[in-house]
Amino acid sequence: MLFTFTITHAQEDQRVSHVVVVWLKEPGNEQMREKFIAASRALETLPGVLSRHVSAVISSDRPKIDDTFDVAVTVTFKNAAALKSYMKSQKHKDMLSKQLKPLVNRIVVYNFGNL
Repeated sequence: MLFTFTITHAQEDQRVSHVVVVWLKEPGNEQMREKFIAASRALETLPGVLSRHVSAVISSDRPKIDDTFDVAVTVTFKNAAALKSYMKSQKHKDMLSKQLKPLVNRIVVYNFGNL
């Protein structure tokens, strides 16, 4: 059996990941989690999004795993320009201010990629 591997070099791979970790105003509240997840999914169709995943935390008994948050979102973009456009999108701004921020106590955002 012959296997073919494709290697993408860093300078060719311009994808950018945007990770949002969310602590809700009512930690552990399933209804708030589901409301956040459902509302957030409306952003999956914005231009420049290659993939988007939003889900609730998975509890862990391992001490090195932080499971204190409620929800996390991971979005992969074609490049940094696509991330910038997504962040400036009126649909994104409206979703944040009107539906998501009212549910949120704290967020931490991580962006990374090859620039």
